[in-house]
Amino acid sequence: MYNFSSRSVYFLHLVLLLGLCTVLYFPYLGKIPFFNKGEPREALVVQEMVQYGNWLFPLKRGEEIPSKPPLFHWFAAMASMVWRQVTEMTVRFPSALFATLCVLLLYWTGRRLFNPQIALLAGFILATTGGYQSEAVTARVDMTLTFFVTVILIMFFLVYQGILHGSGWLYAFYLLAGVGLLAKGPVGLLLPGMVIFCFLAIRKRWDFMSRLCFHKGVVVTLLIGISWYGLALLKGGDEFFSRQVIHENLARFFVYGEGGSGHQKPFYYYLPYLMLEGLPWSLFLPFVVVDWFRTKAHAQDPSLFLMLWAGLIFSFFSISAGKRSVYILPLYVPLSLLTGMWLEQVQGNRTRAAGLRAVGWFSLLIGLMIFVPVVVFMAGKDLSWLLSYMEVMMRPKDQASLSIVQDVLNRAGWFFQPLLFLSSLLWVITALSLFARKHRRAAGCLVILSLLLGIAVQGAVMPSIAESRSYQPFMAEVNRRVVRGKSLAIYGEGWDYNSVIFYRGERLRVFEGAALTMQERVPGAASYYIMSEREWRKIDAPESPAFSLELRSRGTGPDGKDPIVLVRVIKGGKEK
Repeated sequence: MYNFSSRSVYFLHLVLLLGLCTVLYFPYLGKIPFFNKGEPREALVVQEMVQYGNWLFPLKRGEEIPSKPPLFHWFAAMASMVWRQVTEMTVRFPSALFATLCVLLLYWTGRRLFNPQIALLAGFILATTGGYQSEAVTARVDMTLTFFVTVILIMFFLVYQGILHGSGWLYAFYLLAGVGLLAKGPVGLLLPGMVIFCFLAIRKRWDFMSRLCFHKGVVVTLLIGISWYGLALLKGGDEFFSRQVIHENLARFFVYGEGGSGHQKPFYYYLPYLMLEGLPWSLFLPFVVVDWFRTKAHAQDPSLFLMLWAGLIFSFFSISAGKRSVYILPLYVPLSLLTGMWLEQVQGNRTRAAGLRAVGWFSLLIGLMIFVPVVVFMAGKDLSWLLSYMEVMMRPKDQASLSIVQDVLNRAGWFFQPLLFLSSLLWVITALSLFARKHRRAAGCLVILSLLLGIAVQGAVMPSIAESRSYQPFMAEVNRRVVRGKSLAIYGEGWDYNSVIFYRGERLRVFEGAALTMQERVPGAASYYIMSEREWRKIDAPESPAFSLELRSRGTGPDGKDPIVLVRVIKGGKEK
């Protein structure tokens, strides 16, 4: 029998978690070109930092005030400098890095609050949660925010519990709180502050709250946060205040209708998204929450703190006018630890055993449903009929991707057929394990299942979607034909051109307006224009002989509706 020391187990667990994150996140950072709207916006800020040295207050395209503070972009810019170029991989790298650090931090915390088994299971749950995986390979500020919210809250609670001793930890807490302000603005301090205040109020620890509020470290937080905002306000003036302070924070939260956020959704918006993007572990979530109230787990400080962490963040964003699924990313951390606790403490608890059986029946149903496509593949038929049913449940902008997914499935059936069969088998084994109360075996199956699904999605499905949407191949040809420094501009409105500017690698002038306006601006404006195909159809007429079509993109843009063209300007029927 092997006798592992506590240190050996600790090291083994860290290796397992680090290896899992490495396989799930890092191989795909540079494999998928930008094809959505969000990532190129952040990439342009990073490009501005590296190329033009605007680190303190970077402007997109040298003129547009960014919508977020620069912490995420600083890390991406440093990664770009290490690799000596700004690429998709370097811009996405901070998300993968902070996602991995969050998993390791959760494990470290779980060991100190509970035991190694709960800690390891919680780490596996967090690393393999569907929505968390997706954001770990995406160039957005939200994973950076999630890490700093997590480390601030964990540090507070460990100091509160007496696990971390000394004033140095409190100064570190305030330092991280100040840095958190630069992750996504005031929300980086508001979220952990809200949780800490409510926890201390419930526990009636006004002495500890007073200690936090009047500690000298508060000055550190204010100096870090206010220093950047103050300098940015001096440089950006009223425009900065209106965009970052008013619009991105106050209007996005409070204002419904015109003048507010473009992401306005009903108050229940996050509930289905939490269940969908939290798969496969969200199947346990209803039972975790019900059991928490039934057993009065709020009597225990760790359980109360974790539930407040998840519940308050969920409620905060639910009442906000502007909603996006990525906003609730920080609550996956406490939910992972709560789920791990619930699974590890299921023995001898009839209510929890009933929850396992219920999830087992769901798992069995899912396994049988996945087996249907396997039979279809074996019969030599496509999955168009199955995907048509899925289309009804998807957002309009995602429905256009279904044909791409179908094409991938049809072309790579040799790969997906055994994958689907294995997935079906793993769901069935999960169900049987849950029926037998073998929760660790079931959890292992779900981890393997999530790993296989993550590899398939990031390695096959997403590259195929990017191939049909991205402007990167088009811009590679443009860069070959039109050398840098040659007069090139962007024309038209109603399409997202941020990725075009990123792949060009230099600032481009943007002209917006009707076709007639473009013709009026042609003399001395630019030799080449990039525009949407829709705009080109308005201009391509006998009465408009001043333009020549040079190149058309295969990529159809973020919404799958905007192929673009390269147009050369001809003066007097001759090349300009």
